[in-house]
Amino acid sequence: MLYAGWLIILALLAYVFGNWEKTRINPNRNVETRIIGDSSQVVLKRSANGHYMFNAEVNGETITFLVDTGASQLVFTPEQAQRAGLVPGSSYYVGTANGNIRVQSTEVRQLQIGGIELRRVPAAINPNMDGFALLGMSALSSLHWRQTGDELIIETNQGF
Repeated sequence: MLYAGWLIILALLAYVFGNWEKTRINPNRNVETRIIGDSSQVVLKRSANGHYMFNAEVNGETITFLVDTGASQLVFTPEQAQRAGLVPGSSYYVGTANGNIRVQSTEVRQLQIGGIELRRVPAAINPNMDGFALLGMSALSSLHWRQTGDELIIETNQGF
């Protein structure tokens, strides 16, 4: 009975600290939206590592993104692309911090960031990438965004 009690306590601690760590990495797992007049506004909190990470819906599939203003497009791993039903298109080369790589073009039918919805967003599938998808300028350029302290505020164009 004593062993069972200790196992339950250890399992509970592992669960609590596991959730705490996930929240430190991605504090925006549930993105909230504010409606201000005709504008939708999403506020992302900075993660413990200094980046803005969040969950969004890509064609109805939840994908974790990292905001990357240096990326020209949305970028997905092959696994994420498959889960979201992205159709690979033509191949082309892009310059990255790690040199030139070959990616495949694709298009996101629907990108839902909280209450902000974007349609027909150009994207790329990077076979050399793993981890988080990148939210690049193909999405960010159609929105207004600004950093205030430890928050990144993203709004639809009507808000400015």
